[in-house]
Amino acid sequence: MAGKRFLGWLGLFFFLSTVCLISASGVSAAEKKEIRVGAINSITGMNAMTGAECKWAYETAVADINKKGGVFVKSLNKKLPIKLIFADDKSTADQAAAAMERLIKMDKIDLAISTNITPLNIAAGTVCEKYKVYFQITCSWLDFIEKENFKWVSDLFTSAAEAARTPYLIWEEQLPKDQRPKKPALMMEDNQDGQGFGMGFKAFAKEYGYTFAVDDPYAPGSKDFSSHILKWKAAKVDALLWLGSPTDGITLLRQMKEQGLKIPYIHGWKGFWPTEFLEGMGKEGVNYIIHDGFWTEKSPAPGAKELQQRFVKKFKKDSVSIGLYYANPQILAMAIEKAGSYKSEKVRDAIFGGEFKGTMMGDVKYNEKGLCFKPLIAMQWWNGERMPVYPALPNVWKLKMRPVD
Repeated sequence: MAGKRFLGWLGLFFFLSTVCLISASGVSAAEKKEIRVGAINSITGMNAMTGAECKWAYETAVADINKKGGVFVKSLNKKLPIKLIFADDKSTADQAAAAMERLIKMDKIDLAISTNITPLNIAAGTVCEKYKVYFQITCSWLDFIEKENFKWVSDLFTSAAEAARTPYLIWEEQLPKDQRPKKPALMMEDNQDGQGFGMGFKAFAKEYGYTFAVDDPYAPGSKDFSSHILKWKAAKVDALLWLGSPTDGITLLRQMKEQGLKIPYIHGWKGFWPTEFLEGMGKEGVNYIIHDGFWTEKSPAPGAKELQQRFVKKFKKDSVSIGLYYANPQILAMAIEKAGSYKSEKVRDAIFGGEFKGTMMGDVKYNEKGLCFKPLIAMQWWNGERMPVYPALPNVWKLKMRPVD
């Protein structure tokens, strides 16, 4: 009788242990059918144009991964598909935090990937830190993410400081001394992105011997730039370094044209590269404008040319960002396989200090803080085409300055 009682208790113990393990992990190994990856994205709001490219690239990368059977999870000894779940951050930091809360608490995600705006990702990252959910960012300034001292967040991008060096290198390397800007102006969004980027421009201006004739930030979403334009006219500005959304960029340039202001060198970040900017301004309207870029189909990365072709076939336009975004879930899948687990802690540990070869951004290596540096490129619009400015390819294209007469 005692032996039967003991076996009964032993059976109950193992039953309860199994129940507890299932409860702690949400599902058993046998029941786990998918890896749930949450993605905040600017589906609406002022950054919806760039958010759309990010969303397409994420969806395409996940579809490509799932076509191959998904991701092998060693701890489960099987492949699992990735289930991508989007939440609209509405292009604001508070909504990004709320969206991440919903993904974690309601959608029960295993892992998270980012939108493409630094303040929004910082807000969402704070939520991930609270719940200890690994959050893989791309397209946020490394220096700003590093300052947050996150433990559950990584970032693949460039630093605001190094990105701000590019125009000075272009001026010094590609323009004769007498044609270099004498009275440049700085106009950044009045937010974390703009403040950090602006500090970089100012530091390099001092290093290269330039002084800004006008340094005037603006509120994102502004509808009237006339006060800025008047200041530039009065100061006889001959170069403009600008950061803003595509919508703000279109508004600004249209008002400059209306008020008869021509600036020989205009270099913009974030807002001037989307094809929607080209569509809004027209082919002639974008001539001479220089924009940043994260990626090119001319990259030696496996599948780069084909990815651009797929994007053009669907949207009838090209992109300088999709490769960076595509790489985010691609690297995440590699990290899951490397970790042998879909658990946040294990995947995070695989990323921090990890190296991943053959991604859409080439070979990438994260430092021990989970940060991976990739430099930006610069291109100039000309009759609807993007021409390479930096790094310079003189046999392909030479920088053109806008005539002011």
